[in-house]
Amino acid sequence: MKWIKQNMIMIIVCVFLLIALLSELLIPHFFSANEPIDASKQTPTIDIEPASADTDTISPDQSSGTNDTLYVDIKGEVEQPGVYNVEENDRVVDVIDYAGGLKANADEKQINLAEKVYDEMVIIVPHVDEAENLISTSGESHDKIKINTATQTELEQLPGIGKAKAQAIIKYREESGAFQSFEDIQNVSGIGEKTVSQLAEFIIVP
Repeated sequence: MKWIKQNMIMIIVCVFLLIALLSELLIPHFFSANEPIDASKQTPTIDIEPASADTDTISPDQSSGTNDTLYVDIKGEVEQPGVYNVEENDRVVDVIDYAGGLKANADEKQINLAEKVYDEMVIIVPHVDEAENLISTSGESHDKIKINTATQTELEQLPGIGKAKAQAIIKYREESGAFQSFEDIQNVSGIGEKTVSQLAEFIIVP
């Protein structure tokens, strides 16, 4: 106690110095923490504009460049004839599979199973009887034209058949399938019984 009384003045001076030091450290921090934020001192933001509508972008459809989807019509001796959506690299054998396969009386020897398909292609699978008719004992069948597979040029060589009727025959085959009898030929627009009788010795049906 004696020492404290003798050094009272020094102790008071030290206390004041300590208070002053704390004031210097704490008071500015207190006021700065409660000051409103000056928007002008904020870090400037950067406005990013949306990409221009003229930017060269490629949509999924554009990136492919081409549309590989094709439509093929298959007729004749298959389980489910009709129009099928196929791929660019498909073959005739693939389309036959899509159509449920060949029927028992189909003659696959007369079609090219490995042929690549193309858009709007028509595949006609013939009946096996057509092949049997080619092996005729009459000795005359080798000069005849198969009505179900003949080209337009071959059809135009027949008596009474010009370009228009040849095209009508091909169109009928594509829409209705192979001819099964001579009577079926009369269903073709522009061809009557008289024309069919003229064709009888020049064509093979079916």
